[in-house]
Amino acid sequence: MKTKYINSSIGYIAIAILALFAACKKDFLSTTPPDKVVAENFFNTASDLKIYLNAMYENRMPVYNAQTNVNNVMLDLRSDVLISSNIITPELNQVSATGVAGNGTASDGWATGFRNIRQDNYLLHYALPKVEKTPASAHFLGEAYFFRALDYFTLLKQYGDLPIITDLIADDDIASLYMPRQSRYDVVKQIINDLDAAIAGLFPKGQGEAVAGRINKEAAIVLKSRVALYEGSWEYYHGRKGTPFAVVGKDGSEFLEMVEPAMLQLITSQGARIFRTGAEPYNQLFAQNDMSTVDGVFWYRVYDPTKTSFSHNFYTKVIDNAASITDHLVDQYLNKDGSPQVVPSSYGELNTLSTQLDPRFRQTIWTPDRGPAGKIPGREIFTLNLRYPVNAPVLSVANNFISTGYRNWKGAILTSAVPARDGVDDILIRYEEGLLNLAEAKAILGTITQADIDKTVNVIRSRVGMANMSLGAVTAFPPSAYKEELGFSTSEPNIVNEIRRERTIELALEGYRLDDIKRWAVYDKTINGYTPRGAQLQEFLSYFNDPAKLTADGTSVAGINFPILITSGATQNVSAFAASGRMNPYFKSPQFQQGAQGFFIDPSRDYLSFVPQAQIQLYKAQANVTLTQNPGWK
Repeated sequence: MKTKYINSSIGYIAIAILALFAACKKDFLSTTPPDKVVAENFFNTASDLKIYLNAMYENRMPVYNAQTNVNNVMLDLRSDVLISSNIITPELNQVSATGVAGNGTASDGWATGFRNIRQDNYLLHYALPKVEKTPASAHFLGEAYFFRALDYFTLLKQYGDLPIITDLIADDDIASLYMPRQSRYDVVKQIINDLDAAIAGLFPKGQGEAVAGRINKEAAIVLKSRVALYEGSWEYYHGRKGTPFAVVGKDGSEFLEMVEPAMLQLITSQGARIFRTGAEPYNQLFAQNDMSTVDGVFWYRVYDPTKTSFSHNFYTKVIDNAASITDHLVDQYLNKDGSPQVVPSSYGELNTLSTQLDPRFRQTIWTPDRGPAGKIPGREIFTLNLRYPVNAPVLSVANNFISTGYRNWKGAILTSAVPARDGVDDILIRYEEGLLNLAEAKAILGTITQADIDKTVNVIRSRVGMANMSLGAVTAFPPSAYKEELGFSTSEPNIVNEIRRERTIELALEGYRLDDIKRWAVYDKTINGYTPRGAQLQEFLSYFNDPAKLTADGTSVAGINFPILITSGATQNVSAFAASGRMNPYFKSPQFQQGAQGFFIDPSRDYLSFVPQAQIQLYKAQANVTLTQNPGWK
């Protein structure tokens, strides 16, 4: 049963504590809480900690809204596998960028991150010396350590080196308040220490205080494996390539070797238990109303339909709206028998790909053999009974279209009706990621065995009936299976690339892709020169420009001018690349024509964000401390 703490009132004590968070005299690191009476008389019991932490959950957990652009559909938007249907992704289009660092704002990543860390430190500072020594208190302290680790990890991914702040700082403690950035290596060591403390105190999922929606031991273990893999692979690849972001004297092995012992704790208790229910279990994993009973889902946000205006749910993925999957995802799927696709056969019709490829393709991307969308359970509210996504702004749907022809289907909620408010919980940390973290760490270290693959990758594949991965078979895959533009490295062993592929497919559209291509040091390889491509345009022309096919599917064609999709002239609304016949979503831009420049990021700069100039100036003025800038920024 769900616990509805997330959207409930937390009472006057929590309100008073939250007021402390906003009270900053100099900046977000400096202010000692003004109402010491509250702190001195609080943090004595497990219940006190829980009240404070409830508010912190609200700050840390994403809140998606199915009716806005702040939704699950967009999680991979700044990577190569997902684009906006009608806006060229600005973060990937740095052709004319000057590299001048901005001043920053009160809501930028630096300011928000350190405000959050101050909240973490506030609880730990006051609670550790005096809170009652009970298992419940230990659990809630574990939650605080987890949040501090998560907050620092979020900052690390954006900025790299960071000041390490692990206690409250008084206004007059200038030396502690304005510390220089410390090596990202030391930052990650601190994150791992916090996660070890969290793991030691937290209850397992469903036990003690680890009720629905709260952090638990399993979530902390997976996060530890995520952090260790991230930094270990960052050190390994950036070091080998000699990029400006390499960590001097580090090869990644120390962190990579932390992944296996962490995950073996979890495998011992969890085994091969993942969600396997229904005909499309991979798809429906993300459409469950109560994740407390779902195997392998560890941390998730509870959505209470009685207390929210809209749900986060994925049903907007079946409305042609905003985000379009690209060829960089589609072309990575293996055939159902485990062999590599032979491109250009992947340019074939969607229904062919649906039967030919890894079953997760069909459970991630809409295929027309499902029938007209408006006739599928849960889609009766939609008036356009079309078996293909609209791929141009036509048919009176304004800008709601999928410009690549690849429509999201992953996590579609198949009920008799889809209300605006829905109780489907939102997955934040799941077991499958941890299994893939283990497989990748061992592949990079060169210690992976078939037994490792069987208890990680093949557990995941078995859910959908995909052929098992065989280490021997993978070793024989041809070099053509690993194009650098898809995020592979031709200098790496095949098994490393295959784990990358497995990760991209299993975690597709969940927000991991950008982090992955940055830590693999292939961000520029996947982005620079990339002109996104979609499905076969002819397949869509044959459907949308045939009134008989639309009528047969239940769409009224009265008043519609044909052809709907126009490939030339002043009213042209679709185009394809001549070499492949695949849709060109950005055909109106000369930069994205066949052979044109495409996307661009600066490989000497854009792996990290700039440190806000206002912070650099503040450190210098207050303490004569030089807060260094990231490579490539000025």
